[in-house]
Amino acid sequence: MLNVRTKLIFGSVVLSASVAFGAIVGVTGLGSHPVTDSTLAFWLLREDGKPLVIAYYHGPGRWHDTRWKVDSRFTQSAVGWAELKSAKATLRLRLDLNAGQVEVQRKKFSLAQNNTFLITHTTDAQQTVIPLGHHDLPKSGASPAAVLFLEADKSLRRRIEIAQ
Repeated sequence: MLNVRTKLIFGSVVLSASVAFGAIVGVTGLGSHPVTDSTLAFWLLREDGKPLVIAYYHGPGRWHDTRWKVDSRFTQSAVGWAELKSAKATLRLRLDLNAGQVEVQRKKFSLAQNNTFLITHTTDAQQTVIPLGHHDLPKSGASPAAVLFLEADKSLRRRIEIAQ
């Protein structure tokens, strides 16, 4: 059972930044949602709420059912990052749109080539970041963006299930 803090973070909460004097351009927020008992999705958003990058973090059963601390920085620049920390794991995503670069767990990738990732062994020293290619990622709607994406792309869903 998710505790209250976890429900606040993982209940498809999407945090967005706004500035009174103008629209924010670039990386403006984050989202997170448990996809399965062993997989947690975490993503960064652009101004219109569409994900720029989604990472699927896999670990032992119920590993993500814990208290999380959220830290992030979203400004008017094209650089933004977010981090979820718990006693079990630290999840980190960073985007630099000007450089066309995404960092997943401090490993750098070309955003033009990859905006979707699987991280295996999230809670142990064998952690591996697997790039899954560049995809058109949906906005959250009736379901969180990460769930909608896997429902729409069955082959990628199977690929993620097999890699685990």
